[in-house]
Amino acid sequence: MLCSDFRRLVAVALVLTTTFITLPVSAADFPTVRPVIGSVTAVGSVDLRGVGISREGTLFAGDSIHSHEKGYAKVILGTGSNIELIEKTDLTVNRDAQGMKIAMTDGTIGFTTKLSLRVDVMPFEFTASEEASGNVAVISSTTAGVRVTNGKVTVRNLKTSESFVLMKGQEQLFGLHNGVHAKPLAEVASNMPLPVPAPGVPDPAPAPQAPAGKTSNIGLAMDAGGWLALIGAGAITGVAIWAIVQARNNHEDIENLHNQQNCTSSLNAISSSVAQQSSALAIASSLAGQAQLALLAAGNAAGAAQFQSLQTQITTTLNSLNALQVSIQNAQGAACTNALLSSLLSQEEALRGQTNSLLNQLRNLLTTFSTTPGVPNPGTVPAIIAGPPIASPSVPV
Repeated sequence: MLCSDFRRLVAVALVLTTTFITLPVSAADFPTVRPVIGSVTAVGSVDLRGVGISREGTLFAGDSIHSHEKGYAKVILGTGSNIELIEKTDLTVNRDAQGMKIAMTDGTIGFTTKLSLRVDVMPFEFTASEEASGNVAVISSTTAGVRVTNGKVTVRNLKTSESFVLMKGQEQLFGLHNGVHAKPLAEVASNMPLPVPAPGVPDPAPAPQAPAGKTSNIGLAMDAGGWLALIGAGAITGVAIWAIVQARNNHEDIENLHNQQNCTSSLNAISSSVAQQSSALAIASSLAGQAQLALLAAGNAAGAAQFQSLQTQITTTLNSLNALQVSIQNAQGAACTNALLSSLLSQEEALRGQTNSLLNQLRNLLTTFSTTPGVPNPGTVPAIIAGPPIASPSVPV
């Protein structure tokens, strides 16, 4: 009896074993484990893989990152390279046989590389060399821009295979639809029309006119306005972006600054105001550029020159704001004194006055030319910026 039961059990076991062994098995039946390639630190509203993260997240190959309005993110890659995303930026991070690769569809990033890093904004591929840094921006649906602050970036058109190198201090605009690139921005700026002279002052030279039939570069020349703003406000993706982060992280301290008079919070409040001004002027420069293009298209060279003159003033103020932001960053690592804090606050107040004056000038100019098709609505100009909530720059010695 036992022998018969044992034989039956063995037979069943053999049948089951044969069935499982002969089942077809493929690699697709096993889950694919994606490699970890870095980490993400977020402030504000940031999505990783389509899901909001509150502070930090692990970055896997193929992950997407999206920073919403008032959202900022810093990506630290396993290669040692860093990427900083300002608000309203979309990208995907991946790794292939050639190394790390960023695919951008919108927004602005700052990068600092330890090893080679590729950034794709189709149809262009930007490859940053080792120890390189700079910015890449999708300025509009038709235009992108690159600025190199250190090292070099190799640019390759994936459609035409054309390639060239941008070195430290160079920047360039690129047409995303037609695959062309503009002249270096410094050359574009040097060819802009002169400001309109005051009444009674002779015009030093007539405003240059575009040659008949030459309209293919107008879009890039127009977007140069927005790119000038981006370059001028480079601190937004560098020093300023993390100053904003610090200010946000210390928001509660800033609100109570009147009572606490804490030096560190005071510096953060000043830094936040400077970053606000940079952001507002970047938007203002882009609006002025749009108005300039619209007036050129309407044949109003004199009106276009007024907006170009305003853009020049905006760029000068942006550069001053960037310099002040660096001074604030240096002060945060030094001994804080009444004299230092008073000096920084005084500089911020002067630049804030300039910023608000430029915003008012832009608003008035847009109102004046509001009947010209394509001129932005004056209501799109950023609001007047209030000063940081500091009652007194005095701090305990």
